Amino acid sequence: MCAVKPSGPLDRVAGAHDAAVLAVARRGEPVARTGLAEALQVTPQAISKILSRLSERGLMAELGSVSFGPGKPTTLYGIVPESRRAIGVHLTRTRLHGVVADLTGQILERREVEIDRGQPVPELISVLASAARDLARHGAGELLGVGVGMPGPVDPVAGVPLDSSSPTDAWRGASIRDLLLTELDMPVLVDHDSRAALVGESWSQPGLLDNAVLVLAEEGLGAAMRLDGTIVRGAHSRAGEAGHTVVRMGGRPCPCGRRGCAQAEYLAALEDDDQELAAEVLATVVLNLVRLVDVDRVVLGGRSIYAHHQVTMDAIRAALDRGLHAGAHGHVEVLLSTRGVDLIAAGAACEVLEHEYGLPSALVGPAAL
Repeated sequence: MCAVKPSGPLDRVAGAHDAAVLAVARRGEPVARTGLAEALQVTPQAISKILSRLSERGLMAELGSVSFGPGKPTTLYGIVPESRRAIGVHLTRTRLHGVVADLTGQILERREVEIDRGQPVPELISVLASAARDLARHGAGELLGVGVGMPGPVDPVAGVPLDSSSPTDAWRGASIRDLLLTELDMPVLVDHDSRAALVGESWSQPGLLDNAVLVLAEEGLGAAMRLDGTIVRGAHSRAGEAGHTVVRMGGRPCPCGRRGCAQAEYLAALEDDDQELAAEVLATVVLNLVRLVDVDRVVLGGRSIYAHHQVTMDAIRAALDRGLHAGAHGHVEVLLSTRGVDLIAAGAACEVLEHEYGLPSALVGPAAL
C-alpha cells in the first residue's frame, strides 16, 4: 500500500471511532446521535464530534430531521456512498473480472477480460493496469486504490503469490503489487481470493460474519475465516488452505504432492459430472472447519458452487446436522453468497475500503474519545 503519514495516539483513537460510526451507517438505515451513542456506548457529545469530522470529509451528510413529539427535532445522518470508490480485480489463471465499487460496496461498473494461463508477467500487468484505468473512469468521489484477489497463498504485505499448485503459472513469485504501483501510481492491495471474498461479503453488513467461514470453489477450493471479528491469516499467510486437507486416504493424486486432497477430489467429481460426490466433498470440508474453529455461519461462494448450489447446500446442511451434536454446538447457519460472480472482485475493492475506513482489530475504549 502507499506510505501512511505518521499519526499520534489521538489520531488513531479518532480513526477507530470514525470507523465504528461508519460501520453502523453502512447498514443503510439513517442514524441519529442518540442511537449512535447507545450503540457505541459513548456520549452524545462525542458522537457530535465524530459526525462533524465525517461530514467535513464528505463521508456522511445530514438527511433531514424528524420529530417524535415535543422538543427539538432529531437530525438524521447517512453515509454518502458516492464520496469514495475503489477498484477490485479478481485474477484467475484464465480471466480477469474487474469492478469499481462505492463506499458501501455497491458495484458501479464491471469488466471481464480473458487471459492466457501462461501469459508473461509484463503482459499480465499491462492487462491489469488497462482494466483498472478503464474502471477508474466510472463513478464519482475519491478513488482510494486497487485491490486484487487471486488464487493460492499470497503475501499481502509484499503483494507476491507465495507458490502455486501449477509450476507453469508465469506469475508465481512476481511482485504484482509493486509492478501495478508503478503502472498506476495509486495504492494497490493484493490478497488471497477467499479472504477478499469474505471481506466483500461482510462489508455491507458489519458484525454479521464476526465468527464465520467462507468456502470458495472456483478453479480450486479454498476458505477464509473471520474469528471474533478478525480475519485469520496465519503465521505464513496460508490460513484457509482447506483445498489441501485430506478427505480421502490414498485418494487421487494432488499437484501439491499429497493424495486425497479435497480440491483434487472435488474437481475430479465435477469432471465426472458427479454433483452429489462433489457436494459431499465440500460438506466434509465445511464440517471439519466448523468443528475446528467453532463458527456460527458458513458462506458459500464461487462459480462451481453457484452452478450446483441446491445440491451443495442440501449436502452441507445434512452433514452439519449429522456431525454436530445439539448439546455441544449451537446452530450453524449456511448461506449462499449474495454477490454471485462479482464476489471476489467486489471483495478486493472492499478490502481497499476496509484498509481506509474499516474497524481496527481492537477498538480503543470509549473513555479515550
